[in-house]
Amino acid sequence: MLRYTEKVTIKVSKKQKQTLDKLRSRNIKVAQFIRDAIKEKINREAEELKPKPKKIKCPF
Repeated sequence: MLRYTEKVTIKVSKKQKQTLDKLRSRNIKVAQFIRDAIKEKINREAEELKPKPKKIKCPF
């Protein structure tokens, strides 16, 4: 099982808070929902996050 050791505090809008409260009222774990959303976003944009190799121009 994963151990979560780091804490991150985020600010959300009032509308986002209401949406998260709706999820909580429907017995959806909000913390896991947010972790899954972050993981999905990182996987989708993984290529953009990786450093791109620099092309070396050879004059010869």
